[in-house]
Amino acid sequence: MEMQLAAVLGSLALGGALIVLFFGKWWQPLADADKRVKELDDAVEALLQLRADLLKQLEGAPEPEQPRAWLRRVQDAQDEVASIKARHDAGQLYVIRLLQYFLTTGPVEGLAEKQLKIVRAIQEQGVALLEAALATPQAPPPLLLQPEELELPPGTGSTRAYLNDALRFLGDCDAALGVWGTGGVGKTTLLKQVRDVCRRVAPFFDHVFLVAASRDCTVADLQSEVVAVLGLREAPTEQAQAAGILSFLRDKSFLLLLDGVWERPDLERVGIPQPFGVVAGRVRKVIVSSRSEAVCADMGCRNKIKMECMNEEDAWSLFEANAGEEAIRGNTQISTLARQVAAECKGLPLFLTTTGRAMSNKHNTADEWGDALDKLKKSQLTSSTPGLDKSTQALVKFCLDNLESDTVRECLLACALWPEDHNISRDELVQCWIGLGLLPNHDDVDEALRFGHTVVSVLELSRLLEQGDNHRYNMCPSDTHVRLHDVVRDAALQLAPGKWLVRAGVGLREPPRDEALWRDAQRVSLMHNVIEEAPAKAGGALSDAQPASLMLQCNRALPRKMIQAIQHFAKLTYLDLEDTGILDTFPMEICCLVNLEFLNLSKNRVLALPMELGNLSQLKYLHLRDNYYIQITIPPGLISRLGKLQVLELFTASIVSVADDYIAPVIDDLETSGARMPSLGIWLDNTRDVQRLARLAPGVRARSIHLRKLDGARSLELLSAEHAAELGGVQEGLRELVVYSADIEEILADAHAPRLEVVKFGFLTRLRVMEWSHGAASNLREVALGACHSLTHMTWVQHLPCLELLNLSGCNGMTRLIGGVADGGSAADELLTFPRLRLLALLGLPKLEAIRSDGGECSFPELRRLQVRGCSRLRCIPMRPVASGQGKVRVEGDKHWWNGLQWASDDVKSCFVPVLL
Repeated sequence: MEMQLAAVLGSLALGGALIVLFFGKWWQPLADADKRVKELDDAVEALLQLRADLLKQLEGAPEPEQPRAWLRRVQDAQDEVASIKARHDAGQLYVIRLLQYFLTTGPVEGLAEKQLKIVRAIQEQGVALLEAALATPQAPPPLLLQPEELELPPGTGSTRAYLNDALRFLGDCDAALGVWGTGGVGKTTLLKQVRDVCRRVAPFFDHVFLVAASRDCTVADLQSEVVAVLGLREAPTEQAQAAGILSFLRDKSFLLLLDGVWERPDLERVGIPQPFGVVAGRVRKVIVSSRSEAVCADMGCRNKIKMECMNEEDAWSLFEANAGEEAIRGNTQISTLARQVAAECKGLPLFLTTTGRAMSNKHNTADEWGDALDKLKKSQLTSSTPGLDKSTQALVKFCLDNLESDTVRECLLACALWPEDHNISRDELVQCWIGLGLLPNHDDVDEALRFGHTVVSVLELSRLLEQGDNHRYNMCPSDTHVRLHDVVRDAALQLAPGKWLVRAGVGLREPPRDEALWRDAQRVSLMHNVIEEAPAKAGGALSDAQPASLMLQCNRALPRKMIQAIQHFAKLTYLDLEDTGILDTFPMEICCLVNLEFLNLSKNRVLALPMELGNLSQLKYLHLRDNYYIQITIPPGLISRLGKLQVLELFTASIVSVADDYIAPVIDDLETSGARMPSLGIWLDNTRDVQRLARLAPGVRARSIHLRKLDGARSLELLSAEHAAELGGVQEGLRELVVYSADIEEILADAHAPRLEVVKFGFLTRLRVMEWSHGAASNLREVALGACHSLTHMTWVQHLPCLELLNLSGCNGMTRLIGGVADGGSAADELLTFPRLRLLALLGLPKLEAIRSDGGECSFPELRRLQVRGCSRLRCIPMRPVASGQGKVRVEGDKHWWNGLQWASDDVKSCFVPVLL
């Protein structure tokens, strides 16, 4: 009996355990379903309340189509939710719910989660509709100054009336203003003036940003501009980017300056909050510039400003100021001819300036002026470019012809290879000119670079190139970038020698299919597109092409078929494939291009160079900068086969390592062949290899070096004067240095390194001492440190007169940026000035408590961008108020940190424009 009882109890226990196991395992999804249905029910309640609010707002008014469609979606969603709830409530018994879970094709939890996303999306649309309904024509806050009271720099007199009208718009009830007129009349200049003075007149705008909406621009192009200008983070998809922009701007007042619009863009898809106007106390306005009045009207601009060509006297004043007043006024005959030349400029500020500058370089004889007038009058050029008449093209040609040399002319024309309104880096532009062979040959690469930058300056002085914007530094305009006016670009493409195929930055998803476009094209630029397809027909179009230069950079998913198609371009001398999504395997098709002189494969994921690359016997410039991997395996003997190679850039700041000792074959080749290498960028593992390179100088000049491990060295010998005898050959020419993952404990930089401009140190966890002498640091422009946890301060950077960028991240031991006298710093009562610092990034410094440990003031006359994240103890920015006319500093950080900052005065706080993420 006892045994039977024990057996029964055992069976019950086992059954209970199985029940607990079974029901415990399957109870969680059912509990999750309860939770999800409750969330869905709450969301619908909120949606219905939103519907009631919207209907109340629309009561008595004609119901537009958009709200009607939204109301239908609300009803559909309500019906679907009721169905889901019915299914959920019908199975309250656990067994029934389990059967539902296993036997139905759509478990309640999954249906509820999917519907919840739909309801939330409908709710977001409803919020926008309610804001639109609430947006009644009401005036924003009053202007701080009347436009007429504003003091402006000399030279703005001719546009003052237009500027006053644009500024008055900021204080009226209208949401959109159109500015239209012919190309070159000054629309972009006007928008830039509004951007620069807006906060002095209308301080209620949180953000004022100018975005170029050039011809053929896409939603993604506009998003990239907005993200760059506002300092936001990039997102992987168009939808995600729109959500990020919308989230950032939704609760802010902003003025959008949309320049050069050819057709109405979908600003809602971009992520710009709608509608414009005064919405819930927030002011949202847009100023649109276009060559077409109809486009302005299509953008919803009730009020429009037509910019007319300048009247005769204003035009003459502008022309005379650029051509040289003294020489003109001193000779009656020249003065008469000069007025006639000015009249040929049709009152367009762009050409009054450029033509005046062209004539300023003459010897100022009457014959020269007469000859110039004859050329302008007799020009009969035709133009097929929309919006470009023959007189405009004639003026551009006249300015081109009057440049000082063919070299300068060809360099200007090459600027048209970039997209319309693109901000071109001066460094990138000069590199391109060198690769195309437009600049004279120089034995010293630095001399070639200096000559190229001189050409840029000449073109800026001619006013044919304008200063561009540098969004990284938040500098508008900037001395690091240039821009080609769209009118000049249109004419340059017509005047270019030979045939060019330029479809840069127009949103292409595949290369042009028309064979006629490719046939006989000498230069081809398809850069900054989204080319992802290369169908067979495109291969056919490319089959007869024989360009000398091909620019495909910044097509981030370039198809392999496209690269395969270009292997037949036997005449190709210039190929740019930077940032084209090349993964691991080197494209062997390139090895067939035996006439290639310039090859750029930077910003890709190349693992190894093939020996077949040695077929490119004419190759002079090989750029593999910023490769994803540190090491690129190079076979022995390859470099010696590339006998004409002048520039080899294998330099990268990456830390992704896949191989060891890859560099030995390169140095072996350089030693045995005796080859010259005026510019070498390379990664090294030990000081011995640095010494080997130093012995090859000056024939081999290492401009960029990336050091790692360093065999357990405790100090950085490369920057030490004590080791000048064995390392001086590298020290003299070094421009850029990266050191990471080493056991270095101190850096005492006292070597003579006159060209050193960039230093970056990472994962030097034992580094405690860092000191720099003036000789080693006098030209440093960029300093970056990451994960150097033993450093407590960076006092030495206060002695860098050329410092433009300072980036400190993940240094857990840093307590102050600049120490006091005991640390080699200045006295507390001494103003500390960083004369050229433009970007300061303080990221992940948990112990950082002060910029200056002694509490003294700092002056940052050129600072434009401040990034602060993960510095919770930093409570004060000891900055002296900026001088009048200095641009505001964009500060990027989190709201909690910003709201807790302590300010010396409201004047200091007003120096900053917060971008809170």
